[in-house]
Amino acid sequence: MKLRSDPEYGVTESCCLGGDGLEIDSVNGRYGGDVSRPLSTPLGRAISVAVAAVALVAGEARGQDLLVPVPAPSLDDRVAYMCPIHSDYTSEVEGRCPRDGMALVRATPFDVRDYTMQFSTEPRVVEAGEPATLRFAIHHPGSGELVRDFAMVHDRRYHLFVISQDMAYFEHIHPEQDPDGSWTIDITLPRAGYYKVLSDFVPSGGTAQFIARPLVTRGYTGDFASDSARLVPDTGFTKSVGGLTATLTLDPPTFVAGLYGHLNFFLRDAATGEPATDLQAYLGAFGHTLILNEDMSEYVHSHPIDLSAGFDDEAGPMLFMLPMGVDPETLNGGPEVTFDALMPAPGRYRAFTQFRRNDVILDFAFTFEVAAAE
Repeated sequence: MKLRSDPEYGVTESCCLGGDGLEIDSVNGRYGGDVSRPLSTPLGRAISVAVAAVALVAGEARGQDLLVPVPAPSLDDRVAYMCPIHSDYTSEVEGRCPRDGMALVRATPFDVRDYTMQFSTEPRVVEAGEPATLRFAIHHPGSGELVRDFAMVHDRRYHLFVISQDMAYFEHIHPEQDPDGSWTIDITLPRAGYYKVLSDFVPSGGTAQFIARPLVTRGYTGDFASDSARLVPDTGFTKSVGGLTATLTLDPPTFVAGLYGHLNFFLRDAATGEPATDLQAYLGAFGHTLILNEDMSEYVHSHPIDLSAGFDDEAGPMLFMLPMGVDPETLNGGPEVTFDALMPAPGRYRAFTQFRRNDVILDFAFTFEVAAAE
Protein backbone atom coordinates (compact mmCIF):
# COMPACT_ATOMS: atom_id res chain seq x y z
CA MET A 1 0.00 0.00 0.00
CA LYS A 2 1.20 3.49 -0.84
CA LEU A 3 -0.15 6.45 1.06
CA ARG A 4 0.17 9.95 -0.28
CA SER A 5 -1.43 13.29 0.56
CA ASP A 6 -1.11 16.93 -0.42
CA PRO A 7 2.51 18.05 -0.79
CA GLU A 8 4.50 18.77 2.30
CA TYR A 9 7.56 19.51 0.24
CA GLY A 10 6.20 21.14 -2.91
CA VAL A 11 7.25 24.40 -4.52
CA THR A 12 5.32 26.51 -6.93
CA GLU A 13 4.27 25.28 -10.37
CA SER A 14 5.93 27.10 -13.23
CA CYS A 15 2.88 27.17 -15.47
CA CYS A 16 -0.84 27.43 -15.31
CA LEU A 17 -3.65 25.17 -16.47
CA GLY A 18 -6.80 25.90 -18.35
CA GLY A 19 -8.91 25.21 -21.38
CA ASP A 20 -6.21 26.67 -23.61
CA GLY A 21 -3.94 23.70 -23.00
CA LEU A 22 -1.51 22.42 -20.44
CA GLU A 23 2.22 22.20 -20.10
CA ILE A 24 3.70 21.94 -16.66
CA ASP A 25 7.36 21.88 -15.68
CA SER A 26 7.34 21.90 -11.93
CA VAL A 27 7.98 20.19 -8.67
CA ASN A 28 4.75 19.52 -6.79
CA GLY A 29 5.01 17.07 -3.91
CA ARG A 30 5.03 13.40 -4.75
CA TYR A 31 2.15 13.16 -2.30
CA GLY A 32 -0.15 14.56 -4.97
CA GLY A 33 -2.36 17.61 -5.09
CA ASP A 34 -2.06 21.10 -6.56
CA VAL A 35 -0.79 23.13 -3.65
CA SER A 36 2.03 25.66 -3.82
CA ARG A 37 4.07 25.87 -0.65
CA PRO A 38 7.42 27.64 -1.05
CA LEU A 39 10.25 27.82 1.40
CA SER A 40 8.02 27.58 4.48
CA THR A 41 8.05 23.81 4.03
CA PRO A 42 10.52 21.48 5.80
CA LEU A 43 12.60 21.14 2.64
CA GLY A 44 12.43 24.90 2.10
CA ARG A 45 13.64 25.49 5.63
CA ALA A 46 16.47 23.04 5.05
CA ILE A 47 17.48 24.99 1.95
CA SER A 48 17.33 28.24 3.88
CA VAL A 49 19.56 26.78 6.58
CA ALA A 50 21.99 25.54 3.97
CA VAL A 51 22.22 29.02 2.48
CA ALA A 52 22.74 30.50 5.91
CA ALA A 53 25.58 28.06 6.51
CA VAL A 54 27.94 30.19 4.47
CA ALA A 55 27.86 32.76 7.26
CA LEU A 56 30.37 32.60 10.09
CA VAL A 57 29.39 33.10 13.68
CA ALA A 58 31.67 34.79 16.15
CA GLY A 59 32.65 33.09 19.37
CA GLU A 60 35.34 33.24 21.93
CA ALA A 61 37.90 30.60 22.72
CA ARG A 62 40.59 31.14 25.29
CA GLY A 63 39.94 34.85 25.31
CA GLN A 64 40.27 35.28 21.54
CA ASP A 65 37.59 35.81 18.90
CA LEU A 66 37.06 32.66 16.89
CA LEU A 67 35.13 32.31 13.62
CA VAL A 68 33.23 29.03 13.58
CA PRO A 69 31.57 27.84 10.34
CA VAL A 70 28.00 26.63 10.70
CA PRO A 71 27.78 23.17 9.07
CA ALA A 72 25.16 22.79 6.35
CA PRO A 73 22.72 19.94 6.87
CA SER A 74 23.24 17.06 4.47
CA LEU A 75 20.35 15.34 2.75
CA ASP A 76 19.94 11.76 3.90
CA ASP A 77 21.41 9.64 1.12
CA ARG A 78 21.69 6.40 3.08
CA VAL A 79 20.97 3.42 0.87
CA ALA A 80 18.71 0.60 2.02
CA TYR A 81 16.37 -1.99 0.56
CA MET A 82 12.75 -0.88 0.62
CA CYS A 83 9.38 -2.43 -0.07
CA PRO A 84 7.98 -0.60 -3.13
CA ILE A 85 4.44 -0.96 -1.76
CA HIS A 86 5.00 -0.51 2.00
CA SER A 87 7.68 2.18 1.86
CA ASP A 88 7.99 2.23 5.65
CA TYR A 89 9.52 -1.27 5.58
CA THR A 90 13.30 -1.19 5.01
CA SER A 91 16.13 -3.67 5.32
CA GLU A 92 19.92 -3.60 5.09
CA VAL A 93 19.93 -6.67 2.85
CA GLU A 94 18.08 -7.86 -0.23
CA GLY A 95 15.00 -9.96 0.25
CA ARG A 96 11.23 -9.85 0.12
CA CYS A 97 8.76 -7.74 2.06
CA PRO A 98 7.17 -9.75 4.88
CA ARG A 99 3.91 -7.85 4.41
CA ASP A 100 3.17 -8.53 0.76
CA GLY A 101 5.97 -10.68 -0.66
CA MET A 102 7.25 -7.97 -3.02
CA ALA A 103 10.96 -8.00 -3.86
CA LEU A 104 12.75 -5.21 -1.99
CA VAL A 105 14.30 -2.52 -4.19
CA ARG A 106 17.57 -0.69 -3.56
CA ALA A 107 16.70 2.91 -2.73
CA THR A 108 17.32 5.93 -0.53
CA PRO A 109 14.17 5.66 1.60
CA PHE A 110 15.16 8.44 3.99
CA ASP A 111 15.62 11.07 1.28
CA VAL A 112 12.25 12.83 1.18
CA ARG A 113 12.97 15.05 -1.82
CA ASP A 114 10.47 15.11 -4.63
CA TYR A 115 11.48 14.37 -8.20
CA THR A 116 10.82 16.98 -10.88
CA MET A 117 8.25 16.11 -13.53
CA GLN A 118 7.80 17.73 -16.92
CA PHE A 119 4.26 17.03 -18.12
CA SER A 120 2.96 18.04 -21.54
CA THR A 121 0.17 17.07 -23.89
CA GLU A 122 0.18 16.67 -27.66
CA PRO A 123 -1.70 18.57 -28.93
CA ARG A 124 -1.28 21.28 -26.34
CA VAL A 125 -5.05 21.76 -26.24
CA VAL A 126 -6.68 18.39 -25.53
CA GLU A 127 -10.04 17.80 -27.20
CA ALA A 128 -12.58 15.51 -25.55
CA GLY A 129 -13.31 12.54 -27.78
CA GLU A 130 -10.08 13.00 -29.76
CA PRO A 131 -6.81 11.06 -29.23
CA ALA A 132 -4.08 12.89 -27.33
CA THR A 133 -0.60 11.95 -26.18
CA LEU A 134 0.50 12.49 -22.59
CA ARG A 135 4.26 12.89 -22.11
CA PHE A 136 6.23 12.72 -18.86
CA ALA A 137 9.92 13.35 -18.17
CA ILE A 138 11.34 12.74 -14.68
CA HIS A 139 14.43 14.54 -13.35
CA HIS A 140 16.54 13.91 -10.27
CA PRO A 141 15.90 16.47 -7.52
CA GLY A 142 19.59 16.94 -6.81
CA SER A 143 21.43 16.76 -10.10
CA GLY A 144 18.55 17.70 -12.37
CA GLU A 145 19.51 14.88 -14.70
CA LEU A 146 16.86 12.99 -16.63
CA VAL A 147 16.00 9.74 -14.86
CA ARG A 148 16.01 6.75 -17.21
CA ASP A 149 16.05 3.78 -14.84
CA PHE A 150 12.95 2.80 -12.87
CA ALA A 151 12.20 -0.16 -10.63
CA MET A 152 9.76 -2.80 -11.81
CA VAL A 153 6.71 -2.72 -9.51
CA HIS A 154 3.85 -5.08 -10.29
CA ASP A 155 5.13 -5.85 -13.77
CA ARG A 156 5.37 -2.19 -14.82
CA ARG A 157 7.85 0.62 -14.32
CA TYR A 158 5.27 3.39 -14.61
CA HIS A 159 1.65 3.32 -13.43
CA LEU A 160 -0.69 6.14 -14.45
CA PHE A 161 -4.20 6.96 -13.21
CA VAL A 162 -6.56 9.43 -14.89
CA ILE A 163 -9.67 10.45 -12.91
CA SER A 164 -12.34 12.99 -13.81
CA GLN A 165 -13.15 15.77 -11.36
CA ASP A 166 -16.52 14.24 -10.49
CA MET A 167 -14.78 10.85 -9.98
CA ALA A 168 -17.13 9.15 -12.43
CA TYR A 169 -14.33 8.36 -14.92
CA PHE A 170 -11.33 6.23 -13.91
CA GLU A 171 -8.48 4.84 -15.99
CA HIS A 172 -5.43 2.82 -14.92
CA ILE A 173 -2.90 2.73 -17.76
CA HIS A 174 0.83 2.32 -18.30
CA PRO A 175 3.00 4.67 -20.38
CA GLU A 176 5.90 3.31 -22.43
CA GLN A 177 9.39 4.76 -22.30
CA ASP A 178 10.65 6.45 -25.46
CA PRO A 179 14.30 6.33 -26.60
CA ASP A 180 14.83 9.87 -25.25
CA GLY A 181 13.96 8.66 -21.73
CA SER A 182 10.53 10.27 -21.49
CA TRP A 183 7.29 8.33 -21.06
CA THR A 184 4.29 8.61 -23.39
CA ILE A 185 0.82 7.17 -23.74
CA ASP A 186 -2.17 7.90 -25.96
CA ILE A 187 -5.56 8.50 -24.38
CA THR A 188 -8.99 9.69 -25.44
CA LEU A 189 -10.91 11.50 -22.72
CA PRO A 190 -14.68 10.93 -22.80
CA ARG A 191 -15.92 14.47 -22.22
CA ALA A 192 -14.79 18.04 -21.70
CA GLY A 193 -13.73 18.74 -18.15
CA TYR A 194 -11.08 18.78 -15.47
CA TYR A 195 -9.03 15.62 -14.84
CA LYS A 196 -6.41 14.57 -12.32
CA VAL A 197 -3.41 12.69 -13.74
CA LEU A 198 -1.55 10.62 -11.12
CA SER A 199 1.90 9.16 -11.80
CA ASP A 200 3.16 6.28 -9.65
CA PHE A 201 6.74 5.04 -10.04
CA VAL A 202 9.96 4.21 -8.18
CA PRO A 203 13.16 5.69 -9.68
CA SER A 204 16.08 3.29 -9.39
CA GLY A 205 17.96 4.21 -6.24
CA GLY A 206 15.26 6.68 -5.20
CA THR A 207 12.06 6.61 -3.20
CA ALA A 208 8.52 5.88 -4.37
CA GLN A 209 6.91 8.85 -6.10
CA PHE A 210 3.19 9.60 -6.43
CA ILE A 211 2.79 12.86 -8.36
CA ALA A 212 -0.46 14.55 -9.33
CA ARG A 213 -0.96 16.93 -12.25
CA PRO A 214 -4.10 18.67 -13.52
CA LEU A 215 -5.41 18.46 -17.07
CA VAL A 216 -8.25 20.59 -18.48
CA THR A 217 -9.70 19.96 -21.92
CA ARG A 218 -10.87 22.47 -24.48
CA GLY A 219 -14.51 23.37 -24.11
CA TYR A 220 -14.71 23.03 -20.35
CA THR A 221 -16.96 25.85 -19.21
CA GLY A 222 -17.91 24.52 -15.81
CA ASP A 223 -17.04 25.90 -12.41
CA PHE A 224 -14.35 23.97 -10.59
CA ALA A 225 -15.97 24.20 -7.16
CA SER A 226 -19.50 23.36 -8.23
CA ASP A 227 -18.34 20.54 -10.51
CA SER A 228 -16.29 18.80 -7.80
CA ALA A 229 -17.29 15.33 -6.69
CA ARG A 230 -20.09 15.01 -4.16
CA LEU A 231 -19.63 11.45 -3.01
CA VAL A 232 -22.52 9.57 -1.45
CA PRO A 233 -21.56 6.52 0.64
CA ASP A 234 -22.94 3.24 -0.69
CA THR A 235 -25.81 1.78 1.28
CA GLY A 236 -25.04 -1.68 -0.10
CA PHE A 237 -21.62 -3.16 -0.72
CA THR A 238 -22.49 -5.73 -3.39
CA LYS A 239 -22.10 -4.87 -7.09
CA SER A 240 -21.92 -6.86 -10.33
CA VAL A 241 -19.76 -6.02 -13.34
CA GLY A 242 -19.19 -8.18 -16.42
CA GLY A 243 -20.48 -11.40 -14.90
CA LEU A 244 -18.60 -10.99 -11.61
CA THR A 245 -20.30 -10.05 -8.34
CA ALA A 246 -18.16 -8.41 -5.65
CA THR A 247 -19.20 -8.02 -2.02
CA LEU A 248 -17.06 -5.64 0.02
CA THR A 249 -16.68 -5.90 3.80
CA LEU A 250 -14.75 -3.23 5.69
CA ASP A 251 -12.64 -4.26 8.67
CA PRO A 252 -13.32 -2.42 10.93
CA PRO A 253 -16.87 -1.66 9.71
CA THR A 254 -16.09 2.07 9.92
CA PHE A 255 -12.59 3.12 8.97
CA VAL A 256 -10.85 5.58 11.28
CA ALA A 257 -8.39 8.14 9.94
CA GLY A 258 -4.80 7.27 10.76
CA LEU A 259 -5.49 3.61 11.53
CA TYR A 260 -4.97 0.60 9.28
CA GLY A 261 -7.99 -1.27 7.99
CA HIS A 262 -8.80 -3.92 5.43
CA LEU A 263 -11.03 -4.04 2.38
CA ASN A 264 -12.18 -7.66 2.11
CA PHE A 265 -13.74 -8.70 -1.20
CA PHE A 266 -15.70 -11.90 -1.71
CA LEU A 267 -16.25 -12.66 -5.40
CA ARG A 268 -18.97 -14.79 -6.99
CA ASP A 269 -20.04 -15.69 -10.50
CA ALA A 270 -22.98 -13.38 -11.23
CA ALA A 271 -24.93 -16.06 -13.11
CA THR A 272 -24.52 -19.05 -10.81
CA GLY A 273 -23.79 -17.41 -7.46
CA GLU A 274 -20.88 -19.80 -6.99
CA PRO A 275 -17.61 -18.50 -5.50
CA ALA A 276 -15.33 -17.20 -8.25
CA THR A 277 -12.06 -19.11 -8.06
CA ASP A 278 -10.88 -18.30 -11.58
CA LEU A 279 -9.42 -14.82 -11.11
CA GLN A 280 -6.39 -14.18 -13.28
CA ALA A 281 -3.32 -12.30 -12.16
CA TYR A 282 -3.31 -8.68 -13.29
CA LEU A 283 0.12 -7.04 -13.23
CA GLY A 284 1.44 -9.68 -10.87
CA ALA A 285 -1.45 -9.59 -8.38
CA PHE A 286 -5.07 -10.72 -8.09
CA GLY A 287 -6.33 -7.15 -7.98
CA HIS A 288 -5.49 -3.47 -7.67
CA THR A 289 -7.21 -0.61 -5.88
CA LEU A 290 -6.81 3.17 -5.85
CA ILE A 291 -8.65 5.00 -3.08
CA LEU A 292 -9.24 8.77 -3.21
CA ASN A 293 -11.05 11.19 -0.95
CA GLU A 294 -13.78 13.50 -2.20
CA ASP A 295 -11.56 16.40 -3.32
CA MET A 296 -8.82 14.06 -4.57
CA SER A 297 -6.26 15.50 -2.17
CA GLU A 298 -5.61 12.15 -0.43
CA TYR A 299 -4.62 8.96 -2.24
CA VAL A 300 -4.05 5.35 -1.24
CA HIS A 301 -2.69 2.92 -3.87
CA SER A 302 -2.96 -0.63 -2.56
CA HIS A 303 -2.44 -4.16 -3.82
CA PRO A 304 -3.82 -7.40 -2.38
CA ILE A 305 -2.15 -8.95 0.62
CA ASP A 306 -0.12 -11.67 -1.08
CA LEU A 307 0.22 -13.82 2.02
CA SER A 308 -1.97 -16.70 3.04
CA ALA A 309 -4.44 -16.09 5.85
CA GLY A 310 -2.99 -16.47 9.31
CA PHE A 311 0.49 -15.22 8.44
CA ASP A 312 2.08 -13.31 11.32
CA ASP A 313 3.69 -10.11 10.00
CA GLU A 314 7.50 -10.37 9.98
CA ALA A 315 7.46 -13.95 11.30
CA GLY A 316 8.17 -16.79 8.89
CA PRO A 317 7.81 -18.82 6.98
CA MET A 318 5.91 -16.71 4.44
CA LEU A 319 3.19 -18.52 2.50
CA PHE A 320 2.43 -16.66 -0.71
CA MET A 321 -0.80 -16.78 -2.67
CA LEU A 322 1.42 -16.00 -5.68
CA PRO A 323 4.44 -18.23 -4.97
CA MET A 324 7.88 -16.98 -5.97
CA GLY A 325 9.26 -18.41 -9.18
CA VAL A 326 5.84 -19.38 -10.53
CA ASP A 327 4.33 -17.76 -13.61
CA PRO A 328 1.25 -15.86 -12.32
CA GLU A 329 -0.54 -16.64 -15.60
CA THR A 330 -0.63 -20.30 -14.58
CA LEU A 331 -2.45 -19.54 -11.30
CA ASN A 332 -6.02 -18.72 -10.38
CA GLY A 333 -7.23 -16.63 -7.45
CA GLY A 334 -10.40 -15.90 -5.53
CA PRO A 335 -12.94 -15.90 -4.15
CA GLU A 336 -11.40 -13.79 -1.36
CA VAL A 337 -9.12 -10.83 -2.05
CA THR A 338 -7.98 -8.48 0.73
CA PHE A 339 -6.37 -5.05 0.52
CA ASP A 340 -4.87 -3.13 3.42
CA ALA A 341 -5.30 0.63 3.64
CA LEU A 342 -4.63 3.56 5.92
CA MET A 343 -6.85 6.58 5.33
CA PRO A 344 -4.93 9.73 6.26
CA ALA A 345 -7.90 12.00 7.00
CA PRO A 346 -11.61 11.75 7.78
CA GLY A 347 -14.15 12.20 5.01
CA ARG A 348 -15.71 10.32 2.12
CA TYR A 349 -13.57 8.08 -0.07
CA ARG A 350 -14.08 6.11 -3.27
CA ALA A 351 -12.17 2.88 -3.93
CA PHE A 352 -11.59 2.02 -7.58
CA THR A 353 -10.81 -1.71 -7.57
CA GLN A 354 -9.84 -3.86 -10.55
CA PHE A 355 -9.97 -7.63 -11.08
CA ARG A 356 -9.12 -9.69 -14.15
CA ARG A 357 -11.32 -12.58 -15.21
CA ASN A 358 -11.67 -14.28 -18.60
CA ASP A 359 -8.99 -11.90 -19.91
CA VAL A 360 -11.17 -8.86 -19.14
CA ILE A 361 -10.34 -6.11 -16.62
CA LEU A 362 -13.40 -5.43 -14.45
CA ASP A 363 -13.68 -2.12 -12.59
CA PHE A 364 -15.64 -1.74 -9.33
CA ALA A 365 -16.23 1.52 -7.44
CA PHE A 366 -17.28 1.60 -3.78
CA THR A 367 -17.80 4.74 -1.68
CA PHE A 368 -17.54 4.81 2.12
CA GLU A 369 -17.05 7.15 5.07
CA VAL A 370 -13.89 7.48 7.18
CA ALA A 371 -14.39 8.73 10.73
CA ALA A 372 -12.13 11.09 12.61
CA ALA A 373 -9.91 9.64 15.31
CA GLU A 374 -11.18 10.27 18.81
